[in-house]
Amino acid sequence: MNISVERLPECKARLSAAIPVETVQQTRREIVSAYSSQAKVPGFRPGKIPLAVIEKRFAGPIEDELKDRLARSAYAEARTKEDLAILGISEVEREVFESDGSYKLAVEVVTEPDIEIGNYKGITVEVTKMEITEEMIDSYLDNTRKQQATPVDADKAAAPGDLAVISYTATLDGEPLADKLESEAGPLAQGDDHWVDLPEEGADPREFIPGLAAAVVGLSAGDTKTFEATFADDFPVEAVTGKTVSYEITVKQVKARELPELNDDFAKAIRAESVEALRERVRSQFEMQRERMRNQIIDNQILGHLNEDATFDLPQHIVFNETQRQVNEMVSRGYEQGMSESDIQDNQEDLLKNAENQAKNNVKTMFILDEIAKAEGITVDDNELSQRVAMLAYQQRRPLKKVARELRDRNAFGEIRQDILISKTIEFLRENAEVTEVDPPETDDATEPTAPSATDE
Repeated sequence: MNISVERLPECKARLSAAIPVETVQQTRREIVSAYSSQAKVPGFRPGKIPLAVIEKRFAGPIEDELKDRLARSAYAEARTKEDLAILGISEVEREVFESDGSYKLAVEVVTEPDIEIGNYKGITVEVTKMEITEEMIDSYLDNTRKQQATPVDADKAAAPGDLAVISYTATLDGEPLADKLESEAGPLAQGDDHWVDLPEEGADPREFIPGLAAAVVGLSAGDTKTFEATFADDFPVEAVTGKTVSYEITVKQVKARELPELNDDFAKAIRAESVEALRERVRSQFEMQRERMRNQIIDNQILGHLNEDATFDLPQHIVFNETQRQVNEMVSRGYEQGMSESDIQDNQEDLLKNAENQAKNNVKTMFILDEIAKAEGITVDDNELSQRVAMLAYQQRRPLKKVARELRDRNAFGEIRQDILISKTIEFLRENAEVTEVDPPETDDATEPTAPSATDE
């Protein structure tokens, strides 16, 4: 087989192959023989069909398979002889059987980038020390007790941290707001026995009427007050969007939160044997979160170092596909955060730019990690793949066989294997990094682990 390769920009190459007639004929005979043993033709017994009948009846499929096999043999030889790692076919420029029976092929292919990676062992990174203190555990347990608090009537003015039961009516431009709203928006206009949760000092209120919680603070049972609520320009109810509504509120009851005692009974109520066991569980959860956060900081610095040091072309079709994925994720996050369709459209240019930058970074990182995995002989065996699939089934609380079958039908095992390979490679880099722990700045508490869920185990 005659093979020639012309390297092109943007991870492309032109592959030309001339396959001799002997190879073409031998490959064709193998295909026809396979058809002969498996094909069913009326009037003939299986395995006894004349080759001439096979070649005539299945001429199209036989030629398609012949071209496919010859092309794949050319790609395999190009990989071996020319070190051409093909990711896909960009364009078939020529595929023809010559008059002498030989086969000529010319295709433009997408190739893996030519990567030169510097020293990836012993990368120096810094991570801020993260200490789990007794104060952090105390604060977590206090918050947990607040979540389990019992509302009790209180003969006092409403204060931050309390609850209040109120009634209210609203007017807009001197007229009842109820006359201007659809029925589903009625709670904006009036309410009775409405519970108001007064946030602790410094905490944000959870309210649909702006300023309601602040207006209730300082009022006692029986007190009445009028206050003005200004709705945002993007508030979803058009009748009040960007407008100021007057509310008259009457406090019917003030309720304080009665916290449960921090004792063994309380611990058992949230599935711990004792207060001491509860504290140990909370500490363990904080430590696991600290370790995840620490690893993430280390990994980000390692990957940032590798990306900064490596420069190479990227396959544009892979960047395009990843850009599309990033756009979809960013749009989904935008909707989850309350952005409207018009908000998405107004920010389309910035969104696409950010998505493309993130996509290029992701694709570059993937190729770098793949190259390191090859250099270090890092692989993923079938047992690791099976364990990951079992974990997915457990997380989804679905039968393992059903999850495995769906993954197989979607051809998703390759993607899962690749994810495992990337994770193992990052873990290898982390284990071989030079990690220095530094004291946190005096005013910086941003690296403290967040509080775990009250029912986490």
